[in-house]
Amino acid sequence: MANGLRKELKLSSMIAMAAGGMIAAWMVEIKYWFELSGVGSVLSLLTCAILLLPLCFIYSEMTSMMPYAGGQNIWVTNALGWNIGFGACWLVMLLYVMAMPTVAYGIASMIGYLTPITALQTKVVAAIILVIWFFLTNKELKVLAKLQNILFWSTLAVSLAASVIFIFSGQWSFETMQPIFPNGFNGYTAAVALLIMKFVGFDLIPQLSEEANFPKKNLWKAFLGALGCTVLIYGMAVIGVGGIVDNEWIAQTDIVDPRVADIIGMHWLGVVIVVMGALTCITTLSSFWLSASRILYGASQQHQMTPRFSKLNKNGQPQVANIVVGILSIYFTIFAPDAWVNYIYTIYGLAAGLVYLLVAISFLKLRSSHPEWPRPYKIKAGTLLGILAIAFCVWVIYSSAIAMDMGAWIVLIIYAVLGILLWIYAKHMQKKDPVNWAPVELSPDTVKADIE
Repeated sequence: MANGLRKELKLSSMIAMAAGGMIAAWMVEIKYWFELSGVGSVLSLLTCAILLLPLCFIYSEMTSMMPYAGGQNIWVTNALGWNIGFGACWLVMLLYVMAMPTVAYGIASMIGYLTPITALQTKVVAAIILVIWFFLTNKELKVLAKLQNILFWSTLAVSLAASVIFIFSGQWSFETMQPIFPNGFNGYTAAVALLIMKFVGFDLIPQLSEEANFPKKNLWKAFLGALGCTVLIYGMAVIGVGGIVDNEWIAQTDIVDPRVADIIGMHWLGVVIVVMGALTCITTLSSFWLSASRILYGASQQHQMTPRFSKLNKNGQPQVANIVVGILSIYFTIFAPDAWVNYIYTIYGLAAGLVYLLVAISFLKLRSSHPEWPRPYKIKAGTLLGILAIAFCVWVIYSSAIAMDMGAWIVLIIYAVLGILLWIYAKHMQKKDPVNWAPVELSPDTVKADIE
């Protein structure tokens, strides 16, 4: 099956896009981490990253074997069938579309540090950002990749420098960091489960793998590079602010890092952090938007969604898919309830856990059913890592589910109903127009891909 996506992403660009998807407005969200486990959030982040390693290696092998836009949907479809693949596709879309309004809000919130801004103005600014980004997503991918590279690596340098300045400011102390775990072991474990949201981003790589311009055997470097950068930036941020201000102060402030810069008498540093933080949010927005459109593109190729999502513009971008992603993002930005951020953490954990569980099961199934398929990157002890990944996913699903309140469940149920309606429509079209809607499974047997 031919396609028109262009191979324009280098390894550094892939890392920047994946890590950019994970590193967002941490100075706004960090107070939620401290609420769970205080400065111990560093260990929660590190633990979560270590527990994700089996999944990272599984994703690396699966992506190298089937480097097609659509990623998880394609893998699950091949292993567990077209219908379950559709469900995986819809769950992945939830991860991406829900995040984009939050990212836009993060940018607007950081603007509030520079000048006062009302709740309505925040929504207007966020919506404008999304509209502007819609036009950018329809440009050539290499343009976005260059922009992403510049913004992400600059943000990495600035964020680490700011954390180091905090630590050596003369006002940082170990005493302020106490207690390390204000909510004890339960807070630590809850943070490990819920902070998986901050690592949703390494799974953007499969969506963009079809456009990678480097050997597929090196995809594991993109996964580990993105994961490592995320732990480094977030971990240093927690340590940097946690030694200067206590949990109570953090809970009452609006945007943490810049306010800490003000405390140590470096307002200029606060401004720099805000500017670079806003630019980081733009890289996050780009990553999620591109990946969401490619999930629709891949689903269209498998005839799970309308064929219109497969149509590309002159720049090789799935324009109709971009339009749908833009509409959904703007809708959630304008009409999202005030408790949206609280909903997102628990819904994200549940949805991510379900997606990762399906991927881990598919990994084990395809190793058994299709050992002959080329795997440029193949992990050792695959069965063991698959079992460990499944156990971790089950725990994340359970921890997230018990943390969800009624509002979060209502949002999730509404989204599920919409997915069921789309699935019914697809099944109807299979009967009405079997030529254009007959179920398709993209695989090494049906796609002549350039796998190195």
